Amino acid sequence: MAAFRPPREFEALLQELEKNFENVKRRYPKEVRCRKGCHECCLAPFDLSLVEALYLAQAFRRLPRRDRREVERRLQKYEKDWEKKVPKPATPFLLSTVKLSCPFLNEKGLCLVYDYRPVTCRVYGLPLEIQGEAYVCPRSGFEPGKTYPTVLWGEVLQRLAEISEKILPRGGNLRVSLIGVIRGQFPGVHLLSDTF
Repeated sequence: MAAFRPPREFEALLQELEKNFENVKRRYPKEVRCRKGCHECCLAPFDLSLVEALYLAQAFRRLPRRDRREVERRLQKYEKDWEKKVPKPATPFLLSTVKLSCPFLNEKGLCLVYDYRPVTCRVYGLPLEIQGEAYVCPRSGFEPGKTYPTVLWGEVLQRLAEISEKILPRGGNLRVSLIGVIRGQFPGVHLLSDTF
């Protein structure tokens, strides 16, 4: 089976988000404090659309065996912490208060799948609007009450759902956990190459 090839719409969305991030960072360098080694965004629990899950799962499968084993080891702690720390039901606001170290974050504070990181990771340092509420990275310099360019998270999710729907019937409604991605246990995983 051939490797999963993300749809052009997904690649275009990633490029658009990257460009937007760089533009905001250039306009607001004191507010956007994202730097290599900063991993505040790697401590926020989240789930993924189907297209992101496939993209990330394939990247995980391509890691060297030693790195995959380390990710799987860290996943065990992540799962235990998820059960203890994540409130039920988990609303976006409540999730934003929980700190869980991403299994892809290595001991040097670097992401092992950085080039394939999910959309959440790509926009984390910018102001976000989620269900009418504003969210910012706690390390950012964005000041309350001021107006800044804002990522409309609902629109991003809608685009991801539309792309995912083209991959698999009802795929637009799926949300996949990091646990499912790493374990290879989610609807649509059969679309990936079986080779490690």
